[in-house]
Amino acid sequence: MSLHSFIEERDPTDEHTCSLWYIRARLGRRDYQDKRMVAYVTRLIEAQSFPPPLPCLKGQDLCAAVTAKSRWLRPAVDAWLEDFLPPANAAQVDQAALNAAAHEMDAAAHGLTLIAGGRS
Repeated sequence: MSLHSFIEERDPTDEHTCSLWYIRARLGRRDYQDKRMVAYVTRLIEAQSFPPPLPCLKGQDLCAAVTAKSRWLRPAVDAWLEDFLPPANAAQVDQAALNAAAHEMDAAAHGLTLIAGGRS
C-alpha cells in the first residue's frame, strides 16, 4: 500500500467526494496495490460504466485519467455500487437466497420429531 493510501485510510474523507482507497474498500480489493487498483478502476470505467474521477489539474491541463490521487463524487460511486446488478439479476439472487433459506428450514423441520400431546 502506498503512503497516499495509508494517509487516506487514517483521515476522514469529504462526504461529497471519495478516493481510490474508498473505492478499494467498497469493492473489497484491499489486496490490490495502488498501481493495480488504478488499472482495475480504469477498466471498470471503460467496460462497466463506473463513474469517472473528477478531472485534476496537471500543470495547465485538466487530466481525467485515474490516478492514485483521483477523487470521485461519492454519491455517483455509491449509486453505481448499489445498482451494479441489473434488476433481473438482483431478483434472481434474492430468489436464490429465499430458496436456500426455505431448503434449510425444510431440512431442519424434517429432523424434528412431532410429539403428541406436548409431552413424551
